[in-house]
Amino acid sequence: MSKAFLLWWIQVVTVSFAAILIFTYGWFDELWNADQTKISFIIITIFVSTSIATGFLSFRSDTQYIKLSNYIWFASETMVTLGLIGTVAGFLLMLSSAFDNLDVSNVENVQKVISNMALGMSTALCTTLSGLVGSVLTKIQMVILENNTKYE
Repeated sequence: MSKAFLLWWIQVVTVSFAAILIFTYGWFDELWNADQTKISFIIITIFVSTSIATGFLSFRSDTQYIKLSNYIWFASETMVTLGLIGTVAGFLLMLSSAFDNLDVSNVENVQKVISNMALGMSTALCTTLSGLVGSVLTKIQMVILENNTKYE
């Protein structure tokens, strides 16, 4: 086994352990409820796919390496872009219906507006965080792979 594969494996085990903790504490459910667009789960799916592809490349480097690695780098940037799209979508959710029927003399109405705004803000922040974390972890895998692979 190559050094790149072992380093990739260490990161996979670490991320898997973190995912188990996140699942145990119910944070995936919180993410599901907080992200109205569900873009965060698309980002997670892309991250898992790119991690598997990076593991494949680190285990078996050959002439196909360069072509597949370009797709992984592209996927890493796509995660950031999806996170930003989620941010904009969250702000649109927050602002689109927030002030339509605002009656400041009605406390229940104001509470509903604040609740809707919080839901939009949570969507914006969750997608941004998911995109950034997924992208950074993918880039770490690729830098490790490229620094520990011999080009032939």
